[in-house]
Amino acid sequence: MHKQLVMIGLIWMTLSAPLNGAQEAAPQPAQKITDKLKADADKLKPLVKAELAKNFLAATAQLQEPAARKVYRSNDKTRAISQREFETLSAEQQAEFTLRDCPPEFYFETAYGSPLVYARVLELASPLVELKPGMKALDFGCGTIGQLQLLANCGFKAHGVDVEPVLGALYCEPGDSGPIGGGTVTLHIGQWPAEEKLRAAAGAGFQLITSKNTLKSGYIHPNPPAGQTVDPKRLVHLGLSDEEFLKQVAAALEPGGLFVIYNICPPQNPPDQPYIPWADGKSPFSPEAFKQAGFEVLAFDVEDQPWVLECFDKLGYGEGKSLEQLAKEYFCWYTIVRKK
Repeated sequence: MHKQLVMIGLIWMTLSAPLNGAQEAAPQPAQKITDKLKADADKLKPLVKAELAKNFLAATAQLQEPAARKVYRSNDKTRAISQREFETLSAEQQAEFTLRDCPPEFYFETAYGSPLVYARVLELASPLVELKPGMKALDFGCGTIGQLQLLANCGFKAHGVDVEPVLGALYCEPGDSGPIGGGTVTLHIGQWPAEEKLRAAAGAGFQLITSKNTLKSGYIHPNPPAGQTVDPKRLVHLGLSDEEFLKQVAAALEPGGLFVIYNICPPQNPPDQPYIPWADGKSPFSPEAFKQAGFEVLAFDVEDQPWVLECFDKLGYGEGKSLEQLAKEYFCWYTIVRKK
């Protein structure tokens, strides 16, 4: 099997969580997930000033409430299929898959939380490049489809790439992708830009390429304390050298287009405890590597903890904790480069 970008299995771990009560139906959510997103967007409005970021939050009003869905993942975890495809299989073939139910909230949040955090990425990018309807944007390691649909409702041609096959099975119904609002959504499953077929499918001409919580130094170039090793399944494997990866990203961007890396992280463990790859959220690429690939470095490993703390507080992630307490639990860095 080819190398894969593995996001620590969070999506399937969430799907695999046991239901409350072996014989009881799962409790119904207190409110529709789309209503929750609208309410959360209202809470975040004071945190953004850029028109695009405001429009992105306002686009929650256009989101369609998803139905609960069934996803089947192969026992070797290399494939995932929808209910419709599962029903076409023989009993012998069906035995090779495990069923998990996906409630409506999973559709927009999966294991990665609210897609509304992308408003900050747009807030940072807006002063640096003209972003307007009709333009192309790509999210590397998208993890969910919510931010892509919000971008489409702002008029963008939004592309998401991820190696997790569950996403392809989850988002395969009419209305998940294709024309949405005044834009479009296209989801690519596989290793972009390492796979030539995905490079061809996504094309080029992007004005914005983002990566949130995927391109972390700890995922790409882990640096555990002496004597510790890191499970390769907890890392991100690009399938390319750093130099070739950045070269392909640059090739996909329009001149003047932005590449934004935005990483939110937990605290790192002390040296006598297991190393946490996803806690090292600084850029995996050096300023020199960006420059050699044809980028101008506009911001490098800039701390953005204050914005994240306010955002998470408004989203209720703190569970009643003070901002001072949250400051010990969440850290954030971003890097922004522009194609010359």
